Amino acid sequence: MYVCVPLGLLGIVAGVYGDHHGWWEHQSFLTNLISSLTSVMFGIPTALLVLGYLSNAQAEALQKQQIRRRARRDIEAFQQVLLRPFSAADLRSLRAQKTDLDRALTALRRVRPVSFAPGQGSYDTGQAVDTWLDQVRPLEAAYQQVLTGMTSLAVGLQALWLDDLQAHWEELDQGLRFQMAEADQAWLTPTRTAEMRRLWVGLRDGNITRPLDLDPDSWRARERAVREPPTAAFQRGHDRAQRVLAARKTWLDAFGVLLDGADELVTLP
Repeated sequence: MYVCVPLGLLGIVAGVYGDHHGWWEHQSFLTNLISSLTSVMFGIPTALLVLGYLSNAQAEALQKQQIRRRARRDIEAFQQVLLRPFSAADLRSLRAQKTDLDRALTALRRVRPVSFAPGQGSYDTGQAVDTWLDQVRPLEAAYQQVLTGMTSLAVGLQALWLDDLQAHWEELDQGLRFQMAEADQAWLTPTRTAEMRRLWVGLRDGNITRPLDLDPDSWRARERAVREPPTAAFQRGHDRAQRVLAARKTWLDAFGVLLDGADELVTLP
């Protein structure tokens, strides 16, 4: 191609110079030959450029199609792993179940915690805790009922599931994300990506399946083993329940971010 253009220019110069000096007046064959060769010298590079452009455009379109196909496959796999421990068949149903669980947990957390005053007697402490327990027990039963309906009977919320889900996310984040960018395809916003990277700590630190221990007798038995007074038993049992509620909130907050990211991923390919 680099030789053709100079030869074509040489043919033009020869033609113009020959016309000026009358060389081609009786050389019709040679005139046609030079003219044809000059046209070919320019035609070949032009054809190669056009073919190269079309070939590159076709290859780029094919690459984008392959990346979109991979994105659909990988995102679908991520979604299936996400749904695995739950009874919901899709993300929309799972979000509705999560909303119900949020409401049940909110009702539990709205119960005013017991205020343990210094020097308070065991009787007054026990009465305050009993009042708190009477409010919490039916709400905890409602929470467990919603949780049972949300989670699959076959598979629990296990560390193995979380490991598998995080591994699928990292494949998307560290592999597919770069391919989508190279192919000028849309991806999660930087803010959403950062949230997705952080949420795993909340899912591992939190816990929605651990039940509340609402049996004062077990509290007292535990404290008797370390020779603590009854008031300490009530306070420690109450405080453990508050930590369980906080762990549930941590998990559900992180899970909400996960569902938002999963919904956004589904719309990409």
